[in-house]
Amino acid sequence: MKIIRYFWRDKVFVIAFFLAIGSLFFVRPDLGTLTAINTNVLVIMFSLMLAVAGFTEANLFSKIAIYLTGKFFTVRYIALVIVISTFFLGMLVTNDAVLLTLVPFTLFVMRQTGEERYSLLIVILQTFAANMGSALTPMGDPQNIYLYQYYDLGFSEFMGATWPITVSAFLMISATTWFLLPNTFIKPVMVSPKLDRKKILVELVVFLAVLLLILRIIPAYVTLGIAILLSVVFYPHLFKKPDYPLLMTFVSFFIFTHNLSLWPAITTFTNRFLDTPAHVYFTGILSSQVLSNVPASVLLSTFTDKAFWPYLLQSVNVGAMGSLIASLASLITFKFVTREFSGQGKTYILTYTFLSLVYMVLITCIVFIYNL
Repeated sequence: MKIIRYFWRDKVFVIAFFLAIGSLFFVRPDLGTLTAINTNVLVIMFSLMLAVAGFTEANLFSKIAIYLTGKFFTVRYIALVIVISTFFLGMLVTNDAVLLTLVPFTLFVMRQTGEERYSLLIVILQTFAANMGSALTPMGDPQNIYLYQYYDLGFSEFMGATWPITVSAFLMISATTWFLLPNTFIKPVMVSPKLDRKKILVELVVFLAVLLLILRIIPAYVTLGIAILLSVVFYPHLFKKPDYPLLMTFVSFFIFTHNLSLWPAITTFTNRFLDTPAHVYFTGILSSQVLSNVPASVLLSTFTDKAFWPYLLQSVNVGAMGSLIASLASLITFKFVTREFSGQGKTYILTYTFLSLVYMVLITCIVFIYNL
């Protein structure tokens, strides 16, 4: 019963699961159904989740953030350091992992400095930073991991399509932080967590194994073996940390989209919306607002020709902004806000939606200029 309740809490997984099961009634499962499951994506995500959980427990991210914020003593500069740290850390680990680690840290810092009234705006900007910073690299987002593997892209080739998004977003988010946060002095945060150097070293090996898999230097079974072996030997409790519903959501969508692609009527219908760069881009943007960008990536990639991969990749990353559900990672911040500031949920949603729509429109214009 506990396992059922654990998975049932994740509504995206529940929907994906029943879609996959339902599709099996229309398409007989065969070997092709199993081969549609992209094991490389699952290994990268699972191993990365283990490594990030270890880094978090070892206080690596909090130590970095506290060290940096200890050098500045105004609300504006503290906010800039937090937002920029989130932005660049998002390039190395997934956006949801960064937010799970640094949003509680932000709330702690603002509470300790007596400036809680600015927490709401800072965590909104921090959420944008996590989503847009992580857009740059293959390992930054679940959808990036998937599309990088699905289209068999090169590392530099991938970043050639995403850097305009990241650079423009960095300038916009930094400028917004600078102008909306006051330059008033605050008392410094003196608490500094102790680093677990052994755990950092062990998880660094796992992280490097993931990176080598992403670069296609070692096979998936080697990365998985390293991640499991080191976790079993040193930190078996970390197996409780990965987001198993997210992993199973990917499995479900792999099966569902594979079966969907075998229906001629569906293929004909979707080809009308995915036949030009502009159609692919705006279909990805709009789909992300309703499905969120991870399911949208898996679904649309099934019907999107490889020639249009840059536009799909760009669209689902820019599409992380807009609605609150456009990126599942954004819901993490919202959960913290509703728990810590129960009466400000509406203010958060309105502010978040307004700013994210402005960013989305501006970055879309930049992307189209770049793609000309």
